[in-house]
Amino acid sequence: MTTSSPIVLAAGQITRADRLAVGLVKPPDMPAAVLIRWPLKPSVVEPNPQALASLAASLVRVLAEAQVRLAKINMKGRRS
Repeated sequence: MTTSSPIVLAAGQITRADRLAVGLVKPPDMPAAVLIRWPLKPSVVEPNPQALASLAASLVRVLAEAQVRLAKINMKGRRS
């Protein structure tokens, strides 16, 4: 696994226009790292509590999925 070929831990839409991606990389000369790829431009939501809650839920869903996948990868590594 290299920085040019990360393992995708999770990815998903956080707004109609924005996507969040979380990957695991292991450069040969550095420790492994989790990279979070945020949208390049600011995310825009309607100015109401429900829209903001929906954005927060989407963020949490993607990050939680990444956490679960990373835990599975780490468990496999410990068994080897």
